[in-house]
Amino acid sequence: MISAYNKAFILFFSFTIKYFYSIIYMMSVSAAIININDSSGVTDAIQEGTVFEYILHDPSPESKEKLKNIVLEFLKKINLEKSYNLLCLCLEEIISNSVKANIKRAYFISHNLDINKPEDYEKGMKSFKEDGLSKIKDMTFVKKISDMGLYVKLYFLILNNGLTITAKNNSVISKEEIDRVNKKLKLSENKSPEDLFMNSIDQTEGAGLGIIMIKKILSQISSAPDCFAISATETETITELKIIP
Repeated sequence: MISAYNKAFILFFSFTIKYFYSIIYMMSVSAAIININDSSGVTDAIQEGTVFEYILHDPSPESKEKLKNIVLEFLKKINLEKSYNLLCLCLEEIISNSVKANIKRAYFISHNLDINKPEDYEKGMKSFKEDGLSKIKDMTFVKKISDMGLYVKLYFLILNNGLTITAKNNSVISKEEIDRVNKKLKLSENKSPEDLFMNSIDQTEGAGLGIIMIKKILSQISSAPDCFAISATETETITELKIIP
């Protein structure tokens, strides 16, 4: 059962994500999608227990609706349709974070800054906070992101009556950012939504309420102890969600 505090926090969280999505839609770039129009591909993956792949370069309204339909089909298989809205909320946050990461990476490159160098990172983040996201209204900058081949990939897999969703993004998260994420998650343990609102955890990239709320939501709808994890390889940032009834 989700508490009243958690419900209020989820409503605020939902509003914040929808606001960010409304900004992203200004990009007006058509999504590059693989397998989305092949509904049989979803059915086959569910029946055969194979991985279903979904690729997009930006979250257009059309691809967002397709994604929600895919999520519902996979949830039906494990009898967790009741968790549809909350899981979609988590995925929207993950996708918006990935798109923001793509924007940030392109921003750093266009300003000749190395995101992996602490001094460049600090310098770049100061200016990125001020005008980085406003760049999404600049179609020249948006084209640069597309030309760089930046993407978000989602993989769906039914295994042992559970659903694993893996998001991969080729804007690689830095070691410093991974450390911040883990710190946010650790400090949020056993904290109420009220405490999280009142105490900002990390001002470098915001309070981190999105990632914290993903973990809290997943812990409500999934029995998996490792329901949320984020890691990185040399080429990709990997976010994994495990939903087990």
